[in-house]
Amino acid sequence: MATLWELLKDCIPDDHARQVTSRYYLDEVMRSPGRPDRVVDLGCGRGTSAALFRRYDPQLRWVGVDIRDSPEARQRTPGGDPVLYYDGVRLPFSSDRVPLIYSHQVFEHVSHPRELLAEIGRVLRPGGLFIGSTSQFEPYHSYSLWNYTPYGFRVLVEEAGLALQEIRPSLDGISLIMRSYDDRAPEYSRYWSEESPLNTEIDTWAKKSRRRPALVNLRKLTYCGQFAFRVTKSAP
Repeated sequence: MATLWELLKDCIPDDHARQVTSRYYLDEVMRSPGRPDRVVDLGCGRGTSAALFRRYDPQLRWVGVDIRDSPEARQRTPGGDPVLYYDGVRLPFSSDRVPLIYSHQVFEHVSHPRELLAEIGRVLRPGGLFIGSTSQFEPYHSYSLWNYTPYGFRVLVEEAGLALQEIRPSLDGISLIMRSYDDRAPEYSRYWSEESPLNTEIDTWAKKSRRRPALVNLRKLTYCGQFAFRVTKSAP
């Protein structure tokens, strides 16, 4: 029987084991020398990511994509950056043209993840990136349909002809479950910007046992409520 380490070790980073959100890869991409000049926010909701991207490049072309009856998209203030509505599968872009797709906590809500990942593979240009985050252990919220294990997400990504380059843990699953049980009490919000309780316990275990960051990430990924990812479309 294959272990999670055997299935994921080539995409579990060994530089550090801090918990992150999708913002980690947004910042990483936009700080890079070859940062893209345009981005598609898939499942953009209220469109708040536009301001995050433009902190790095005020001239960046940001396009949001969402389904028309998304509760979050309906909260968006009219005007401003363009938002395109689609059917949940077919992306309104030409093939091999988009340099970067960003998707924050969307795929647990997607009705047809295999088909949508295939579309992401179609519209990304060779060498383009798909970055974001999704859920592993998170109770039902806002029409959510699925939770993904890190390995299951990798399988779906590779079925679409893409490659999972890197995966990192976000806050732990117990904290997300307790947040839901406690009616989303505001004190849980801090765990998106600081280590959540189980992750803190794992850090203590790692320090005592002198485990390297990759193995700490592995343990956090095993029990994480959400995880962040960087996926690429291979150049020909």
